[in-house]
Amino acid sequence: MSAADGWGTYPAAAEAHWIGRAEAATDLLGDAAFERLAHAVARLSDLFTTERPEGRFPDYFAEEELLAAYGIFFLPQSFVRTGYALAQAMELRGWRPASAIPAILDLGSGPGSCGAAVAHHLRRCGAGRVELAAVDRSPGALAGLERFAEEFLGSPVAVRTRVGDASRPETWPEGDFDVIVAGFVLNEMTHLDAKSTLAWFAALRRRLRPGGMILLLEPALRTTAERLQRLSEQVCADGGLTRVGPELDAHACPQLLAGEHWNHESRPWTAPASAAYANRRLFRDLREVRFACALFTDAPVTPLPPTAVRLVSDVQIIKGLLRFIVVRAGVLQSVEVPTRGLSKHDVKALAATFGRGDVVTFPILSGAKVRLADRGELQVLWSPVRP
Repeated sequence: MSAADGWGTYPAAAEAHWIGRAEAATDLLGDAAFERLAHAVARLSDLFTTERPEGRFPDYFAEEELLAAYGIFFLPQSFVRTGYALAQAMELRGWRPASAIPAILDLGSGPGSCGAAVAHHLRRCGAGRVELAAVDRSPGALAGLERFAEEFLGSPVAVRTRVGDASRPETWPEGDFDVIVAGFVLNEMTHLDAKSTLAWFAALRRRLRPGGMILLLEPALRTTAERLQRLSEQVCADGGLTRVGPELDAHACPQLLAGEHWNHESRPWTAPASAAYANRRLFRDLREVRFACALFTDAPVTPLPPTAVRLVSDVQIIKGLLRFIVVRAGVLQSVEVPTRGLSKHDVKALAATFGRGDVVTFPILSGAKVRLADRGELQVLWSPVRP
């Protein structure tokens, strides 16, 4: 897969659309428009973090400048997060929609960050036509999605929208779907307790076509990631659906049980030039996209070898070895790989072949800390970002 069409790539055509919206919103061109929007980006960033409201979120998409700022800065990150999450289901586990014309339901769609990403990747992976249904409380967001989809996705993707509430199934568009994506909306449903959240997930299942997939994405904050993880564990315990990501099986996540770390993804990406320019005075870290996710399907998926494990830490280079942490069958394991005899350049090259979130294989060894006999025992089974 080339860098031009990878899971973690934000398409140039998508950026071009939002550059046009930014220039129209500010009556400025290029970098001047992005610089003008920097204060709007900062307002949104505060709203999403330090000034997060306890109750209902304001309709920030009603303001054209805020909508353009979101499209320039936040939408690309959510688009890429969605692609990375989808990669594990489609590339590692071999999931594909069963319908000839896949239908997507995007709950709490905003201007299309997650739903447009799913449609883009389904088309990239062979779907001729795709249907995208979106629900959001903001008419401005839905109007923005319609324009974005028309210019970026084009006629092969049929779009219908409805003003509604992601937490209330009676307000969703009619029909059943091959993919249901709820991107960064569960954290806004603070009125749902654990029992109500399970009932909400059951409503998702009722709308899912046979062989379909449910994709949930949340911020990588501890509180939001752990809430999603608890829901994921309950879905696994109830049965009926296979968890295809980010975990490799249905075992309870040891990071949740341990309480010291929490389960989330961290993936490298290259921010589009417009977002990078808007960030010049904001100094946000745009080197990685961070998120929590959970993916479920009732379709048969590609089985993994029993030796497969998922990295849940970065790869450390220390004298004579590489060290990282994996999860195997619900247990955390610290792994050391000997590198003696390799030059510093070769050690760095080896460490760069895999990283956090990737799936590797090596012989099954017992114990909280293990050391491989030889670095040749380690093989990278899957990585969405490394050739």
